[in-house]
Amino acid sequence: MYLQETLRKRADDPISVAIIGTGVFGKFVTYQVERMPSIDPVVLADIEISKAETAYRKAGVDTSEVVKTDDSDEVAAALDEGKRVVTADGVVAAEAPVDVVVEVTGAPVDAARHIWAAITAENHVVNVTVETDATVGPLLSQIASTKGVTYSMAYGDEPAQVIGLVDWAQSVGLDIVAAGQGTIFTLEPHGTPDDAPERFGLSESFIENNDPNPRMYNTFLDGTKVSVELCAAANAIGLTPDSGEPHIPKTDQEGVLETLRPKGDGGVLDEKGVIDGVTPADGFNNPSAFVITEAKNPEMQQYFEQRFNVPTVNGGKYQYFDRSYHIFPETTVSIANVALNDGPTGVVRTQASEVVARAKRDLEPGDVIDGGGGTTIYGALQSAEKAANEGAVPFELLAGAEVTRPVQRDERITEDDVEVDESSFLYHLRRIQDETV
Repeated sequence: MYLQETLRKRADDPISVAIIGTGVFGKFVTYQVERMPSIDPVVLADIEISKAETAYRKAGVDTSEVVKTDDSDEVAAALDEGKRVVTADGVVAAEAPVDVVVEVTGAPVDAARHIWAAITAENHVVNVTVETDATVGPLLSQIASTKGVTYSMAYGDEPAQVIGLVDWAQSVGLDIVAAGQGTIFTLEPHGTPDDAPERFGLSESFIENNDPNPRMYNTFLDGTKVSVELCAAANAIGLTPDSGEPHIPKTDQEGVLETLRPKGDGGVLDEKGVIDGVTPADGFNNPSAFVITEAKNPEMQQYFEQRFNVPTVNGGKYQYFDRSYHIFPETTVSIANVALNDGPTGVVRTQASEVVARAKRDLEPGDVIDGGGGTTIYGALQSAEKAANEGAVPFELLAGAEVTRPVQRDERITEDDVEVDESSFLYHLRRIQDETV
């Protein structure tokens, strides 16, 4: 049965959703969910509660009827009466009596608390804050399984798109050579958030209408975000970077296919089955997700070479497929799947890859690391084995850490270089994961 047919059957009993974080991503999910007759956004949460109220208003909801509260009992009572709720407390929203919680804060420590609270309350979770997945995703998915709820990545964001494309390729009998996503990576990862939205290319009108987070856009430009997203995708499908680190060539579609193939066939890969990325050259549409596959059968190789719409190299042996876009409203697919089918659109199950940190500038003892998108560090993807051997600290655990010995620009941050905040909830979850998963 098609998903839309199943959804229509829920028109009289809509899927109830709590959305935590009503920034750019969260508000567009709210708008689209509100349009669907079988899914209702009944709770919106944001530390700036006015943003949640504005999201409801722009979605067409009469905000005069919306209950504003940070009290769990009042939330439950309001929902029981068929009312909507806005709250500044993400944990209260996560624990609300709803079918699905969508985490969209982009703040990994807060997201970890929200996801933990939602799973404990036996709510399904769709997680957009991929930084949390890249750090403690295996533990959270395991806890969700023991609670009998579904924990899922968000379709509409790149990692789930990469996972879906890999699943499609494997389902038609093709071997995976490389998979990943495109990124607007400047190859100059030392920028600050001050002018990141402008450097990213956002228009003045978009900035004025959407108030984008400068630190988030700085992670897009300094390589952190693509490292985090590739890490989460890799850990969901069991891929690792080639020889410990990705290549991320700056090239066009033809160049991606020629580059990300085995060395023996003219490429740069030491291994097959790797996670990687691409920085598009001029004129190449930035792929939301791509996969390079191998056909073993000579007849299939000839077939692919003769198909005018399938890019190939080596006489059709290797093929390139991509998905050129992702849009935030696609998250409704994940919401419907977890609520109706107990099916994730991607879930992290292992820590095969890791995001490590490098210094954006020379750091001295006493400096405090300001985390992703800031002025002190940027993220880089490595295999978990290489990261562990070099004593690297997982990237998201470094926010607030104090530097204890000099670190030169572009040098990796190790356990010997910093004093990490061990009181962090995310730190505790990672310790549990390292010991148990």
